Amino acid sequence: MPYLTRCVESVLGQSLPPEAVEIVAVDDGSTDGTGEELDRFARLHPGRVRVVHQENSGGPAAPRNAGIALARGRYVFFLDADDYLGPEALQRMSAMADENGSDVVVGKLVGVGGRKPPTSMFKRDQPDADLYSSRVFWVLNPMKLFRRELIERHGLRFPEELRTGEDQIFVTKAYLHAAKISVLASYDCVYYVLRDDGGNLTTTVRKTPRTAPGGPGSPGGSGTLAAMFALVGEHTPAGPRRDHLLTRLFGVNLQRALRGVQREKDPERSRRMFAALHEPVARWYSETAIAKLPAIVRLQGELVRRGLYDEAVAVVRYIGKRRDALDRAGGAKPVRWLAPADFTVEGGRVFAHYPYFRDSRLGLPDDVFDVTRQVGARSFIRPGSVTVAQDRRDSRVLSVRGRRRVRLPAVALELTATRESDGRTVTVAVPAPANEHVNTATSASGTGGKPAFTARIRLPQPGTWHLALRIAGNSRSELPLQAVRVESANPARALLGWLARGSRGAVNPAS
Repeated sequence: MPYLTRCVESVLGQSLPPEAVEIVAVDDGSTDGTGEELDRFARLHPGRVRVVHQENSGGPAAPRNAGIALARGRYVFFLDADDYLGPEALQRMSAMADENGSDVVVGKLVGVGGRKPPTSMFKRDQPDADLYSSRVFWVLNPMKLFRRELIERHGLRFPEELRTGEDQIFVTKAYLHAAKISVLASYDCVYYVLRDDGGNLTTTVRKTPRTAPGGPGSPGGSGTLAAMFALVGEHTPAGPRRDHLLTRLFGVNLQRALRGVQREKDPERSRRMFAALHEPVARWYSETAIAKLPAIVRLQGELVRRGLYDEAVAVVRYIGKRRDALDRAGGAKPVRWLAPADFTVEGGRVFAHYPYFRDSRLGLPDDVFDVTRQVGARSFIRPGSVTVAQDRRDSRVLSVRGRRRVRLPAVALELTATRESDGRTVTVAVPAPANEHVNTATSASGTGGKPAFTARIRLPQPGTWHLALRIAGNSRSELPLQAVRVESANPARALLGWLARGSRGAVNPAS
């Protein structure tokens, strides 16, 4: 009850004039006193708070639709009873919508009580956020400001046959039809609360599955995912715009759905849920979209596309066990991807030893396991150990020293220098430490100790040069180091300059 009270009070306390805000509160057959509390607010604020009592519908879709039918304002904002608004949220969001002609305004979310809302789309205010290049598609909860004319013109409603995920379908339709989407990141609009009693709506609904196995409202989100793929596929032509949206469906929705498939205790139901995933994934699969995602996600997408139920479930179990192992080793938190237990390195590319890597029975392509972009040179080098020094006799000659990480395979490295003025690049191989054998075919276990390396590079001309280390032959794996300014191509002149400054080999950093 205190969550509901705080929620309603946050709306009543908005900085807009009282007559500019109307609250339509829908009591969906509650039995915990929610209806009585809402009626109390209605008595205290006649004309501002309207309460609707209805039989329990089993999900949030029906009460939200009831609220839409009663709404009278220019804008509609959906607010769950657990959450609450910042005092100026509605004023700032409606002002942004008025100023820019926005059909949807996405206000900044702030987590409370340990809840972690998405943050990537809230780096800055965006008066006109492009759906096909920005990150707005990564926030699909309904707590946004919608122009009511948009909702009515396109007949937008929450699908009541779904118990969870109905908000994602509604918001996706609104995004696709919106003439303009804006992001308000400069103000904390919505406080997104994790209840300490575990009573958040999404959590409680998921604990009560529908009786129809594999149906649209089944656990695992099969029906939601199928509907989302269809919306994206049918409303956007094949190409970069569709791929941008598909990366979210593969990278977020499919992962959640597969966890639901793996958790389902009824084997037949689990297989039907998986089959419901296989059809839309196979139909809307995009190599260019999936290529942008981490290798472990690409692996799961490939297995679902091929309809390999047992293997897909095994990979979900592997992910859980691997994350547990990384947690115990203290290595999971800084890793934005799933670090494998071992690698294979070939031709400047790094392949993760995830399940079914080079399994002749399945014949999965190596590209599925390519983690070169994810690991990069940083994963094989201790960045804090790298130093750069100019030769005292010739400032064009640089020495780069550092240490390789132990417990990882030895990888062939290159040192590159790129001139800022014209992009000219010089590349040299990084010699392997004396106590280390670099194997470019397969990985090896840790070498023990702290193998050091030294690479020397000569810059052919003066200018500002940007240094980087990378896995040999792969520019995507670069670890940027620093910029160094070479002021003269004359060795003697450079030497005199160093002696005059009393240099002991320190780098001349670019300003």
